Amino acid sequence: MSSDSESSDASADTAVVKFNSKTVARLFAEHFERPDTRISAAAVETAAEYLRIFTREAIWRTDKALKDAAANGADSGDENRTTNISGARLRMMGVEDLARIAGTLVLDF
Repeated sequence: MSSDSESSDASADTAVVKFNSKTVARLFAEHFERPDTRISAAAVETAAEYLRIFTREAIWRTDKALKDAAANGADSGDENRTTNISGARLRMMGVEDLARIAGTLVLDF
C-alpha cells in the first residue's frame, strides 16, 4: 500500500465533526439575561470547540465502559439492545450508558 492511501485511510478515521457556530451563538443568546449582551466570534468558536471535545470524550468514555463491562461479563439483560455478531457482543450506546460516566466526565472538565 502506498503512503498516500495509508494517510487517506487514517484521515478518514479521524474526521472532525464541528458544532455549528450559529447554533452555539443562538444557545448563548437564548440564555443571556439582557437582550443587548453580545459574544465575540472567537468566544463562540472556542465554546464550539469545547463542546466538540466534551462530546467526543463522553462517547469515548461510554464506549470504554461498555467494552469493560462486556469483558467482565456484566450484562444488563436488555436483549433488545444487544446483538451477537460472530461471537462478539456489541451494544448500542444509550442515554443510561452516558449517564453512568457523566459524573466523572463533568468533574474532569
